Amino acid sequence: MRDIGNFSELMTELDTLVVYSNFCICAGEDYQTDIITKNNDSVFIQVLIDDGIKGKMNYEKRLYLYSKSDTLNFETIYSKLQKRNILNHHANLRFEIVHNRKDTLKLFTYGLMDFLKISNYLYEIKDQIYFDKEYYKPLQIPQSPKGLSDEKKSDSIMMESIKKEVLRMAN
Repeated sequence: MRDIGNFSELMTELDTLVVYSNFCICAGEDYQTDIITKNNDSVFIQVLIDDGIKGKMNYEKRLYLYSKSDTLNFETIYSKLQKRNILNHHANLRFEIVHNRKDTLKLFTYGLMDFLKISNYLYEIKDQIYFDKEYYKPLQIPQSPKGLSDEKKSDSIMMESIKKEVLRMAN
């Protein structure tokens, strides 16, 4: 599968790409299968998710729009992963791309930070396709709780001092 960087353009209606992805981290399980097909010169993707917490989900087949001018696409990331090897880092098999049940391309990540960056990139692509599904939305980090104002802090310090003084006087 030497032309993974152009698969959308080179696919025919007889081709099928199946991408098996392992997004597991620590004790969390997240396996995904992307089935990519072509019909009437349009590329489609269907995603099957097996998440250890959220369970199994089957997202319907949707149009995958590929543009050479947009680097946020499967072709770019798969091509980069295919061409690289980071020396002195342990390689982890994360993605297997099977073309027509014959040809298999194995893609690796190198360390946790590398894996997290690639996962984020792929989730961004899938969020564009499945924009109405929560699964690929980035986590929203809540704002920090508001602390006490300096005035309130001084009031509470004063109250503590008063309580101590009352207890001292009572003894």
